[in-house]
Amino acid sequence: MAIGTTTLAATIGGKVYNDTAATNSVVAAASGTTTIYHIEFDNTANSAVTYLKMYESGSVTLGTTQPSFIIKAAASTKEYMSFPTGLSHASAIQYIATTTASNSAGSPAAPSAVCGLTILYS
Repeated sequence: MAIGTTTLAATIGGKVYNDTAATNSVVAAASGTTTIYHIEFDNTANSAVTYLKMYESGSVTLGTTQPSFIIKAAASTKEYMSFPTGLSHASAIQYIATTTASNSAGSPAAPSAVCGLTILYS
């Protein structure tokens, strides 16, 4: 898995989070108060619908912790979400990529191939 964060000078957002191998394991993208301005979710390597589930929590329990939002990406597509005034999160941001639509306990189904995820935030 290749993950990186880049600090941008004097731009909206200020940081870019990039994960080239998002899958069905919960990953922490940021800690503390954050504001998300843009998300790119790349499902082009998969022939099935994949869901990006974002959590506003430093401790996620699958099946119990409700996602703060879900992005549904059709097979072989990229989805883009922009928040011009920002989407504020009071605590950490964590996420998973899964083909399981419901918020069920246990390990959600993994996409057949990894997904890409880029988040512009401050």
